[in-house]
Amino acid sequence: MDIICASICYRGYAEDEVAATLEYAPKIGYRLMEIHGPLIWSVDAAHAFDADSMSEKIDASGMRCAGLYPPGWGGQDDADVQVRAEAIAKCVGIAEALNATHLTTSGAQRRTEPGALDRVIACVQEVLARIPDESRIKLTLEPHHGNVLQQPEDFQRVLDAIPDERVGICIDTGHFHTSGVDTLAAIRQFASRIYAVHLKDHLGALSVGIGRGELDLRQIIGTLQEVGYPGDLTLELEVEDSENLPRYTEEAYFYLSGMLGLQL
Repeated sequence: MDIICASICYRGYAEDEVAATLEYAPKIGYRLMEIHGPLIWSVDAAHAFDADSMSEKIDASGMRCAGLYPPGWGGQDDADVQVRAEAIAKCVGIAEALNATHLTTSGAQRRTEPGALDRVIACVQEVLARIPDESRIKLTLEPHHGNVLQQPEDFQRVLDAIPDERVGICIDTGHFHTSGVDTLAAIRQFASRIYAVHLKDHLGALSVGIGRGELDLRQIIGTLQEVGYPGDLTLELEVEDSENLPRYTEEAYFYLSGMLGLQL
């Protein structure tokens, strides 16, 4: 189990969060990164993304790209579902080109929108229909507070409708905490279908630096290890004091490396 530095860890500190991640994170010791943010998260950005150029930049940094954050699952209507499915399928190809392992994103709508979860399911099914059966890229659904994907029953409904094992969930410790979800119970419930983890620390609904909040991260990591989670941990920092992000990103690396017993 290793630590992935998501580009959101430099959002608000640098104009180009991906470039900042590639510049600063390897100097701290990070070996893995994820591409989040404006370069990939919208439909237009996904289609304009230059995988060859990005691959060269990542290689030059000495890091490896582990995952992407594509446009959200679902959509406002059937036409939007089709457009988003095409963009997410495009991102699967990008992930393959960058030697990544997974895509992670939340739903495209709030949970109050009628039929939003049905459209998430339809979107995932459309993506599966557009990508090769032999694709090794895992498609993961992430909780966001207030999102159509928030509670364990939301994810269970999707997984019940889509047994394809390329589809799973991302445990987001911050959003589950804010939404009042028992994260340890969710880990045990979805053990075999957890393909990504977004690790945050929180004080209530407020995201803070790792080790500065009230989450028992050691217990969360221990539970992931108990259920045999085979992946890595993606660090996400969504703090309000973005000027401190370089320090928080460095603190998190040493804090989590010690917890995981990684050699520095």
